[in-house]
Amino acid sequence: MIIKKRTKPIKLFMFEALFRRLDLEHPKRQIASEVYAKSMAGYRGERSLDFPLSFLSEQKYHIFHDLRLYDGSHYFQIDCLLLSSNFIVIIEVKNITGTPIFDSTFNQLIRINDDKDERAFSSPIVQVNRHVDQLRKWLALHKYPSIPIEPLVIIGNDKSVIKSTENEKSQTLSQFVLPYYVLPDKIKELEVKYITHLLTKESHHNLSVQLQLQHHPLKFNILQHFHIPESDLIKGIQCTNCKFYSMHRSFGTWACSKCMTISKDAHLQALHDYYLLIGNTINNRQMNDFLHINSPHITKHLLNALCSTTIGTNKGRKYVLNFDFE
Repeated sequence: MIIKKRTKPIKLFMFEALFRRLDLEHPKRQIASEVYAKSMAGYRGERSLDFPLSFLSEQKYHIFHDLRLYDGSHYFQIDCLLLSSNFIVIIEVKNITGTPIFDSTFNQLIRINDDKDERAFSSPIVQVNRHVDQLRKWLALHKYPSIPIEPLVIIGNDKSVIKSTENEKSQTLSQFVLPYYVLPDKIKELEVKYITHLLTKESHHNLSVQLQLQHHPLKFNILQHFHIPESDLIKGIQCTNCKFYSMHRSFGTWACSKCMTISKDAHLQALHDYYLLIGNTINNRQMNDFLHINSPHITKHLLNALCSTTIGTNKGRKYVLNFDFE
């Protein structure tokens, strides 16, 4: 049973909004594009779990995607957690192109591309083992009994050739580093290994609820992260057809002065961008500026139609934007 679904991370929506609003020649665009590509590859890798996880019993397993917990000292983020009454599995997913080589001597992951370029990354094995320790600490903090926790590193790219720098350790490595498509077989192995029910049906349910309640989404401000001032953003309403920021209000609709496209709700994309890049509250002046609207009456009408919650009164009134990107 999937308790916490995998959804496209809001961070990716933020990047996409940034690229819509950032000039092609902006000095921060290239580095933002590189970070976005890595984040998108990670998301695709996590999605590779969907098919193998579908073979697991919904009665036995509660599944949590992208779970972020606090162990009393540090936050830790788990790509996927499987909870049964007998054991827990923590999964760290890596979507790696080329050949990943696990170096147990220096605790590195070395990637070799088709062009023979080598690059070192921090070891996902070290990372997932640290998460095991942190989850044990979290369970103790919330008064849950000790339960076996199995770490797995899943390679989400079925074209990756997984290697180890030390042949004698390859067999040990293969116990918890594996391609995504053998995950159901690995879970069957663990079911044979752990036959004792350590959680009652009630405690299994309660722990599942607690994990869900204790999830702390990561707060991310993309402009601050890349040190991009708000003044660098392209403002206005983007045409849904030609993509120029050339929409203006005409007789209750938006009309593009470039290609003459008509839209009833083109302003919604602009407000989505504002929400993702700047914040979830907006006043009349800020909307006039960001959407390039010259009429306070139109601004007030649009905000009243969209926002059911406001903060403050009169000139100090702010409208609360509430968009669900899941």
